[in-house]
Amino acid sequence: MDSVSDATDVGTFTAGMRDSILWVEWGRSVTVSDAMAVALIERANQVCPTVCPPMLVELNGMVTLTRGALHHFATGLNIAAMALVGPSAVDRMLSDFFSRVHHPPYPTSHFGDSRQAIAWLSDHPHSI
Repeated sequence: MDSVSDATDVGTFTAGMRDSILWVEWGRSVTVSDAMAVALIERANQVCPTVCPPMLVELNGMVTLTRGALHHFATGLNIAAMALVGPSAVDRMLSDFFSRVHHPPYPTSHFGDSRQAIAWLSDHPHSI
């Protein structure tokens, strides 16, 4: 079983470390606002103030994200890599749009399940 440390539920998402991965789970069918993006970035900085971890994001049928939220994620996260997980075509479209339009400075990839995402993230260990 994964060790989970300091996971916090802020209403629209949960975020915490599972072994060496910053794991984020969005609520079902959420629309992510600028304020929600900033809250996630602040939470990531609280959980990992001195380490730049890989991040796994469970989209959970996310409906959409504001342009500002996408910009915040591309410029404000201190992470080694981001694996976006969601089985639907909408999940894949959101992931592709984020990568192609917002050009995050860390590697980003989409996966249909978390096992594939964890395997990919193992190639992007913590940075200090």
